[in-house]
Amino acid sequence: MNRLNVLTGLLICLLAAPALAEREERHSPEIQEMNRLAEAAMQMALKAVEESGGLYPFAVIAREGDNNQILGYQGEREAAPPPTQWAEALFLRLQEMTRDEDMGLRAVALVRLHEVPSKAGDKVPGIWVQVDHRKERPWVLFLPFVRNEAGRHEAGELIYYASEQPIFPASAESRD
Repeated sequence: MNRLNVLTGLLICLLAAPALAEREERHSPEIQEMNRLAEAAMQMALKAVEESGGLYPFAVIAREGDNNQILGYQGEREAAPPPTQWAEALFLRLQEMTRDEDMGLRAVALVRLHEVPSKAGDKVPGIWVQVDHRKERPWVLFLPFVRNEAGRHEAGELIYYASEQPIFPASAESRD
């Protein structure tokens, strides 16, 4: 994949910020926290793509007391599982961690590269972020990398939608 024009991606995130801020004013503190966590995760992902041309799946965890933590692969690079396999393992690990309420986890964001089919049947790569909160319904953000006229990839329009696959347990209190 050609290198992503990170300035375009950051510009899109910055342009979306006023809309997110307006949306936050009308939503609960939990939704506001999910927005902030998703934005931070997306910015980290864009930076990783710009610096290395790729992205290995990682998670950002919001704990009680405003302590955020990044959770990623810690082993030798040569021994790393394929990204899809690691993303699945990381998802399961996050589910396990969120079951333990004593860990103080409020929200989590799982980040990976993903491909979706276009209307023409082509695969469109992009950054996929699933964000979930103990008290809210999970949702997904997808920032596609579209080819411009010069044949280079640049960030497209940010898409977000509700997810049917929670990371927090289904019994989490007051989910919509």
